[in-house]
Order: sequence, then structure tokens, then C-alpha cells
Amino acid sequence: MTRRTLTALVAYAALTGLAWAWAWAAGRAPWDVPAWLALTPPSSWALSVALGLALTALFVGGSRLAVRHAKWARRMHRGFREVLGPDLTDREILVFAGASAMAEELFFRGAMQPTLGLPLTALVFGLVHVPPDRRFLPWTLVAVVGGLAFGAVVALTGNLVGAMLAHALVNYLNLQFIRAHDLDAPLAAVPRAPSLVGGRARATRGLDAR
Repeated sequence: MTRRTLTALVAYAALTGLAWAWAWAAGRAPWDVPAWLALTPPSSWALSVALGLALTALFVGGSRLAVRHAKWARRMHRGFREVLGPDLTDREILVFAGASAMAEELFFRGAMQPTLGLPLTALVFGLVHVPPDRRFLPWTLVAVVGGLAFGAVVALTGNLVGAMLAHALVNYLNLQFIRAHDLDAPLAAVPRAPSLVGGRARATRGLDAR
């Protein structure tokens, strides 16, 4: 296990502990959240998963389109690739995606949202994604939008599973994409659509234009 993987696991374990402590102080479990809809458990799980998969396709597809057409997205892609490095392993990607999704959804949507409400929780979620490097500033806005979307799924269904699933898949697919695509290479292959829905990749030139 690499040092950065261990560091990530310790940090997310601490965040999970905070989620449990917050929820316990409120007299509930972090997955016990109120729902806007009165659904039975099978229906709430099904709707939560369906909405989570829809959000995954939307966010992953949107990121691909942004990298193809927007300079800010290409700058951010390069920045993440510099920070994470092309040597990021499949195991690290799986750990980062799964641990971050579980810990952050338990804390923000499971513990914080029932207390602070959806809009404020989404804003706080975005603020903790404020980067030290200005190349990553759009990431903060994306995090706020993601917080609103994931929080709406949780609020609607009273179920965390869809938000966790979407959060994990978006992180996993985007980390794989960042590792696999060097935008400064002479020829870069960029998927037309999210991998989740079977989009095919095509080679494109000039993607690294600034």
C-alpha cells in the first residue's frame, strides 16, 4: 500500500467517524435521513440507484464534453494529471473513488444535510473543494453542483445508496480518464460519451489548444 493510499484511507476513516459522531449526537444513524417522498424500502432503493446512475452519466459525459471544448477543463485535466501522476494504479483509483464516496456521503448527506439543509450543505461541500491552485477553481463550482444533485437524490428518497454509487462511479471513471489521456500528446483519444453507457473513443487532434 502506497503512502498516499494510506493517507487517504486514514483521512476518510476520520471523516466517517465524524459522520457517526454528528448523527449520534442527533439521535440517529448517518444513513437514517428524512425523505421528501413516502417510499417503501424497495422503492426508495430502486429510485435512488436509478437517479444515481443518471447523475453518473450526466457528470461523466459533461466532463468529457468540457475537456473536448473548454480551455478551463483542459487546464484542470492537466493539473490533476500533474498532481496525481500517470503512475496512479487501478487499486489506488478504486480506493480513492470508493473511500471518498462512502465517507463524504455519510458526512455531508447523511450527517450534515438533515441539520443544515440541502443548499447550505452543498455550499459547504463546494468550499471544502476549494483548491490552492487557481487551475482547479472550476472544481469548486462542480462540487457545489454535485452536492446539490447528490443531496437532492438523498432528500427525495431518504436513501444514500444512489448518491454513494454516483459519487464513486464519477470519481472512478474520471480518475481513469485523467490517467489515460495526456492532452499534450500529439494524438489524444477522447470518448464521445460516458464510458458507463458504452461511448466509443475517437482520436482527435488539437485538443491541447490553450
